[in-house]
Amino acid sequence: MGEYANIKSKQFVRLLKWLQRTKGIECYDGGRHNYKIKVIHTGKTYPIPSSHREINKHIVKAFMEWLVEQDVCTKKEFDRHL
Repeated sequence: MGEYANIKSKQFVRLLKWLQRTKGIECYDGGRHNYKIKVIHTGKTYPIPSSHREINKHIVKAFMEWLVEQDVCTKKEFDRHL
């Protein structure tokens, strides 16, 4: 589990903007979670709780695994833009 660390919300928002521009996802506000990420070509959504200044490393890792599973990006691309 030592791969990822807690990241600042500002850095995470930059990652989401990159994914929106290049990889075909949409971000929504809603529910208890601040962001809901939707993959356009599959229609699946993923909630991201981001109401704090930092995003927990477990959330970051789970989000990366979900993106790879949905064929949105590779682990290398995610790491490069994180």
